[in-house]
Amino acid sequence: MRNLTIRDCLWLWGMKVNVLQQGMMKDAGWPDSTLTTEQAIQRTGITNVLMAGQLELNEETLASMPSAKRIICKWQIHFQEDGVGNATLDTGGALENLYNAKRLAAQDTRIDCFLLDDFSSVSVSEGVAGEHLEPLLLANAVTGPLLPLMGTVYTMTLDDERLPTLLPYFSSYLTPLWHAGAIGGLEADVDRLAGMSSRKPQLLCIYLYDYGNGEMISAELMRRQLEVATDLLARQKVFGVVILGTCTMDLDWPSCHAFYEWLDKDGDTTLDA
Repeated sequence: MRNLTIRDCLWLWGMKVNVLQQGMMKDAGWPDSTLTTEQAIQRTGITNVLMAGQLELNEETLASMPSAKRIICKWQIHFQEDGVGNATLDTGGALENLYNAKRLAAQDTRIDCFLLDDFSSVSVSEGVAGEHLEPLLLANAVTGPLLPLMGTVYTMTLDDERLPTLLPYFSSYLTPLWHAGAIGGLEADVDRLAGMSSRKPQLLCIYLYDYGNGEMISAELMRRQLEVATDLLARQKVFGVVILGTCTMDLDWPSCHAFYEWLDKDGDTTLDA
């Protein structure tokens, strides 16, 4: 990571404007957001974007973020209405959207990989197996451009005995800290996933809201998350850190203020190899 800054290794969890306020958090009393993903790039200087939060996998979405330099396309291998409630496996949908992402990547070389989100939680709970993932690997092998598969592996699912045999299907992992208060065990969890996966690269994900416990994150806890994430980056235990997400980044929250204060102070600090 020589000559890279902390900001170079940060990623935005890109979202449709106000999507959580109008969806899964509509009863939480959150203020409305007006921030687009492009505006979040301009505010933060973070040019790596994970296309999520109902950002469609299409040319219009890519054109709406001209300042992005690296992009991850996201889908899932299950279907879940509005991201909540009962789910069913959906191999066909995952394959269709992988092909769509590959079509886009042939035109837009900013696209790096294809993420299967909520994999170790919802997909595994619904019985995903190697036979469901193999068509995605075959599609990558026979049709260019290659889009390596990334899978979301939550730290709280590492004890699931079904998980180890599924890890080899991915080239890298998104590793979210779903419960912010578990920050003290994050390094051990990152190390554990590394040991389970032949040390494949991990992209850490931390949040501006504690979705796991349904509560705000204090400025102190946000600073602690950023401190631990920076240390993991500096020691190359993760290759990047996603901040989730753009439809909360213009809210008057302690976590947002702490994030911007940290970014303005430390974002351009160089990470030594």
